[in-house]
Amino acid sequence: MEESDELKDDVQRKVLLRSVVVVAQKGLGVAQDVSLACTGFLISSQARAFDLNGAWATDADQCSKVFVKKGDQISFAQFSEEYGGGFIANGNELRSKNLKCKIRSTKRTGDTVDVRAACASEIIASSVHLHIKILDDNSLSRIFPDPDMEGIELTFHRCTM
Repeated sequence: MEESDELKDDVQRKVLLRSVVVVAQKGLGVAQDVSLACTGFLISSQARAFDLNGAWATDADQCSKVFVKKGDQISFAQFSEEYGGGFIANGNELRSKNLKCKIRSTKRTGDTVDVRAACASEIIASSVHLHIKILDDNSLSRIFPDPDMEGIELTFHRCTM
C-alpha cells in the first residue's frame, strides 16, 4: 500500500469514527436508553458525504417539543420523551436524554453503516452495535438485526434548529 493510500484510509477512518448513534425510544422491547445510537458523523462515499451532526427526532413535526436551543447549544426539552425519541450528534459523540456514546468503529457499505460504540448512563456502561441506513440527507433508519425484531426499523429526521 502506498503512503497516499494509507493517508487516505487514515483520513476516512477518522472521519467515520466521528460517528455515534444513541436514541431513547419506548415500546420496542428493548431497553429504553439503548434503543438507538448514531450521531455526529460525516460519512464519505463515492456518491456523497453524509453529515450527521445536529438534532434528530423520530417525528419531524415534534422537533420543537423534543429539543431546545440556547445560543449554539442544543439540548433535550423537558418531557421530550413524551413526543418521541431523538438524539444529538456532535463530532464523535452521540447522546440521548439519558445516554452518552462515543464511536469506536464504523464500516460503511453502500448506504448502510455498521457502528460500534461505547455508551454509558449514570449507572450502566455497554458496547452497542448499530446498523444504520441512510435514507437521504435528512433521514436515516436504525435497522435491528436481531431475528426477534425482524422488520422493525426506527426512522429519524433531521431537525432544523
